[in-house]
Amino acid sequence: MISSRFVAVFLLLATGTLPVMAEKDDAQALLERMFRASSMHSYQGTFVYTRNNAMHAMSIYHSAGPSGIRERIVSMDGSGREVIRDNDLVTCYLPDRRSVVVEKARPSSDQFPPQFPTRIDELLPFYDFSVVPECRERVANRTTSKIMVTPRDEFRYGYRLWIDKETGLLLKTKLLGAGDVAVEQFMYTSIQYMPKLPDDLLKPTIDGAGFNWVRSDENGAELHMGPQKEWGFTELPPGFRMEMHTAHHPVDERMSTEHLLLSDGLASISVFISRHDGKGEELMGGSRMGAVNAYGRVVDGYHVTAVGEVPQAAVRMVAESIVRKPQQ
Repeated sequence: MISSRFVAVFLLLATGTLPVMAEKDDAQALLERMFRASSMHSYQGTFVYTRNNAMHAMSIYHSAGPSGIRERIVSMDGSGREVIRDNDLVTCYLPDRRSVVVEKARPSSDQFPPQFPTRIDELLPFYDFSVVPECRERVANRTTSKIMVTPRDEFRYGYRLWIDKETGLLLKTKLLGAGDVAVEQFMYTSIQYMPKLPDDLLKPTIDGAGFNWVRSDENGAELHMGPQKEWGFTELPPGFRMEMHTAHHPVDERMSTEHLLLSDGLASISVFISRHDGKGEELMGGSRMGAVNAYGRVVDGYHVTAVGEVPQAAVRMVAESIVRKPQQ
């Protein structure tokens, strides 16, 4: 008697579903390995970040150890800017502005290297994941594995990821728009793995004396992880949901702003809301800068801007569907 399990496997083979599942599992395993890599390896290197037809080169010093992740990133464009990370505390030294910004890292923060989710099951309705077989491409003189992430609709970008075969570290990414045209790229040009990174390489070369220090916990911002009650959406791009809500309430209430963070688990859209007085330069309609699209409009006396590394169709839908709920 033929078992039902054998019949199921036969049908999978006949319909071509089994290879797809294998590719999904392969991509899942690579992403999980990539996620662990940054907490397992110490290294120093150089990477370039291309966005809006401009290229920026940066040096990175990354230490992984029992006390967590420590990191220093130095701009090589002449500005002298440095970013120091000590686990979830991020300090940005901006000598060209004579200022230092200290804040807690948040889920929406830009990170280098870029971060990607490890669980892709919930993303499969919106993206196709596949691993390029026998990838022969080298990045920073390292052999790589390559993952292709292809969007299933017009509301998100595609991605290409190159992962160090030996260590699992993400070495290169491409963000792809319509027609698979690269709209943003991150790539290591050199990398050197080290058993332990000297502490001196993780310390800022700028002391910040005489600079203006800004700490995010002193600016009146309140973090709300639960649902907010004032704003809602009549329609969102498939898969997007609200992940975070922050409100900034300075002494002058006219300067109050709110930030809603939406995500599909991979891409994100920020919605900024402030009182509309008609005096400043406010975005009305669509705008684009490289991979970043934005869309602004006025809703019930408030100016709303949706912005994110997503196609224009996504930010426009978000901005046009936001509504202010009746206040009781």
